[in-house]
Amino acid sequence: MAIVFTLLSMLMTCVSDLFEKKSVESSTEDAMKTLVWYGIFNALFLCAALSFGMDETSLLPHELLYSSPAVILSPIFNYLCLLFALVAYKYLGVSVRNTIVNIDGLFFIILLVAFHMMTGMAQYAARLFDRLTIIGLILIIGAGMIYPNINGAEEKVSVEYTAESSKKTKGIVVIGIVISVISAFFDGAESMVSSVLIGDDVVDSIDFISAVAFIQVIASFLVWIYLWLKNKKPYNPFRKTEKNRFIGQGCGLLSDLFYVFALTDDAFLGIILWNAFPVLDIAAARIFMKEKLTALQYLVLIIIIIGAVLVSLS
Repeated sequence: MAIVFTLLSMLMTCVSDLFEKKSVESSTEDAMKTLVWYGIFNALFLCAALSFGMDETSLLPHELLYSSPAVILSPIFNYLCLLFALVAYKYLGVSVRNTIVNIDGLFFIILLVAFHMMTGMAQYAARLFDRLTIIGLILIIGAGMIYPNINGAEEKVSVEYTAESSKKTKGIVVIGIVISVISAFFDGAESMVSSVLIGDDVVDSIDFISAVAFIQVIASFLVWIYLWLKNKKPYNPFRKTEKNRFIGQGCGLLSDLFYVFALTDDAFLGIILWNAFPVLDIAAARIFMKEKLTALQYLVLIIIIIGAVLVSLS
């Protein structure tokens, strides 16, 4: 069942990505409004976890945060990851943005190696940084540096194509890639923190998930307050115009649930398939969003995906 749950998770994420792109048009405020909906679904998830996942030995979110303050790092990193990923949509299409964001496994390995070296487990850290990781690193960095210098399909057919517009377009792409890389870094950092806290049995997984959802609900509420103060009126997320955010974040929540089921059944298969996931996003963006890249651009994106898969194999 692992492959079924993984494919369902990937499908839900693909739908979520497409609707997130539609909800973030051209301003950071669009991204922040999407974060409010992210908090609403986290609130629903938190209520479910507290109602059905807790037992007499469980710690409530505030109790866990008091006993293990390091837990707060995970929701902070996750929230920053989502914020930068949403902002990246201002500059990049779904295909490029999601391919770059998907290199989070690289940062996970680097940060995990650094953590083990600082905690006196350098031998274990060295085993993580193997030949496949090195090859993946070279492919990701090399292709990432090449991509901004490739002329896009729309640029080639432009009658008024000039050196000035070329520099401007390249600058926008570079900004989008940098923001996407920052998002990938925070994603990798969140995965590293979670793996140490849960993998080393520092905290119980259900207690941990509840605490993470609790912090993200608080963060989203603060974002809602900020939007209220900024616009001099409260933001209403339940208007019909917000349907893209509702669908996007709803599918994102379903994706997370299917991903947990997939990892429970076969963690290795789930991770490998997920690192190849951007291929699905590239195809969906071409079909539904009419994003058209050149053959060379697609090739470079595929190289980045291959690099991410190689890193995950380590």
